[in-house]
Amino acid sequence: MPATPYVSAAAFRVHPSYLDTDGLLPGNPDPAAQDAELTNLLLQASAWADNECDQPLGAHLYTQSSRVRTDRYGMLRLHADHGPVRSVTSVSYGWSPTSLTTLASPSVWVEDGSNLVITVGGASTVWSGALQVGFGAGPGTETYVRAGVVAGYVASQLDAGVVAGASSIVVADATGVEPGGQYRIWEPGREETVTVSPLWAAPVPTGVPAPTTVLLASPVVFDHDAGHDVSGLPPEVRLAIVLYTMSLLMRPDTSAEDEYPDAATNASTRGKDSRQTGQGLVTEARRILSSYQRVR
Repeated sequence: MPATPYVSAAAFRVHPSYLDTDGLLPGNPDPAAQDAELTNLLLQASAWADNECDQPLGAHLYTQSSRVRTDRYGMLRLHADHGPVRSVTSVSYGWSPTSLTTLASPSVWVEDGSNLVITVGGASTVWSGALQVGFGAGPGTETYVRAGVVAGYVASQLDAGVVAGASSIVVADATGVEPGGQYRIWEPGREETVTVSPLWAAPVPTGVPAPTTVLLASPVVFDHDAGHDVSGLPPEVRLAIVLYTMSLLMRPDTSAEDEYPDAATNASTRGKDSRQTGQGLVTEARRILSSYQRVR
């Protein structure tokens, strides 16, 4: 599950849903408590989107272990489990999973956001198997490969407020942020796209979110408050999460629902039903996310 929702409560509220989001906790007049409950629903919707795509959509670091055969040039070709691939942080390979050689500076070519071509050479430890460091692996050799991969779209938030004209921002999680990359600050009424300076050096991903100062290529135009989204997620993916959250808010009172199986949200039983359950929103959200599903 994502640590934070892919769409903030503030960004959701400005979507023209015309739904009441101030009574999620009946009898509680505290706006902060209502925001927290809406954030919980958005977090559920974000996790649902991940499940629909069979992979985390937000940028994340993961380890992939596979067996591959080297090509005739002695290169390793690996299909990444998650995508799109942003970077490869580490590569180890060997004839046995208990005897792996670690490459000091992995040279990896990424094709179509998911196919990795790894040049074998320049290892940091002595190779004890049949492959020869510096000359690549023997063609057709079955090789165990372990790679650290950063994949997905930047889905962070401002960790601190920003004053108009500032040349940097502080994000809660810099995983996936790239020099020269463009990301959207989704603060209602003050939205803008910022470009990361090509001179900014991204920290080594650790998988543990940490506030990070990101240098920008040009100053921000508006003041911004902490907590607003800094995102590289495609806008249609954010829309899918908004639509699913709307469907959660539109669920009918369980006392008025029919018994199973008619209550199941499936096309054959409710497709022509005039009752407004939000199922059309779920269908549209699924249609949007179908383009972002994991390719095995």
